[in-house]
Amino acid sequence: MENQKGSLTALVSCFARGYHAACSRHPIFNDYIASSLLKEEEKQLISSNWANSIAFFDPDKDQSILTVDEKLAWVMNNQTVPQLVSRARYAENGLLAAIDRGVRQYVVLGAGFDTFAWRQPDHLPDDFIIYEVDHPATQAFKRMRLEEIGIGIPKNIQFVSVDFSDDSLGDELIKHGYDNSQYSYFSLLGVVMYLDKGDFYKLLTTISNIAMNGSSFVFDYLDDTAFQEQKASKKMTQMRQITAQTGEPIITGFDPFELDRELQDYNMLVFENLAPANINDTYFTDRDDDLRAFPHFHFAHLVVHK
Repeated sequence: MENQKGSLTALVSCFARGYHAACSRHPIFNDYIASSLLKEEEKQLISSNWANSIAFFDPDKDQSILTVDEKLAWVMNNQTVPQLVSRARYAENGLLAAIDRGVRQYVVLGAGFDTFAWRQPDHLPDDFIIYEVDHPATQAFKRMRLEEIGIGIPKNIQFVSVDFSDDSLGDELIKHGYDNSQYSYFSLLGVVMYLDKGDFYKLLTTISNIAMNGSSFVFDYLDDTAFQEQKASKKMTQMRQITAQTGEPIITGFDPFELDRELQDYNMLVFENLAPANINDTYFTDRDDDLRAFPHFHFAHLVVHK
C-alpha cells in the first residue's frame, strides 16, 4: 500500500540521518532531532535489516566483517548515508541563503520525517513559514508520532496534506496560507527518480504557476547513464534492483547537459547543476571515513522565470 511505503521510507531516511548525526565525528548534516522520532523497536528492526543487507551489497565484506555493528556501519556509510545527508545539506544551505535574499516561504515537498522545522535557527525572520507537504497518511503518522513522544509543533509550520492523484497542490497550499506574491523556496528530495517524467513536468508547471518570479526549486536527480547497462555503476545497479523488489522502481533520469533545454517549456531556469564530482568536492573532501558522493546523482537548483 502506497501510504505504508511512504511511512516506511520516511522512517528509514530518518534513521539514516540520525545514525549519521550520532556516529560520525564530523557530520555532513547534523540532524540531531531525527533519532528521537523513532521508537527503539523501529531502530532495532531497521538496524538489523540494513546490517543483514551487506550480504547482497558485498558478499566478501559479509564474510570479513564479523560484528553486526560493523556491518551496519559499512552498509550505512557505503550504500545509504552519503546521498541522504549531502542532498539535505545542499537543500538547507540553499534555503538559508534564500532567506537572506528575502524568501519567507519554505515548501517541503514529500516532507516525510523532515526535521528542519524543529532545528530552525533562532534568528529566522518572524514571518517565515514552513509548509510540509505529504500524503495524508504519512503526514498523519508523523503528527501522531510527534504527539506520542511529546514534541510540540512550531507555530510557523503548516501541514499540507496532498494526495497528488486527487488534490491540487496549488489549491491546498493557498488554503493553508501560501502567498503567491512572496518569494518561495521549494525542495523535493529523493523523489524525482521514482516519478514519470510527465508527472515531474506537471509538478514544475504547478510550481511555476503559483510561485513568484525568482522563487527557487531544489531537487536531486539521476543522470541518464544510470539506466545504461554498460555505464551504470555497481552501486546504482544494486539500488535499482532493491527498489524494484520493493515495488517502487527507479524509472527517471536526465541528461545533465540537456536539463536546461528540457525545462524551458516549464518556466524554469537552471541556476546550479552539481555533478557527483562537484558534490564530492563540496561535502566529502578530506574525510577519514568511507563517505563519498554517489555516482549518477546530481543536485539541481532551478529558478522560476516566467
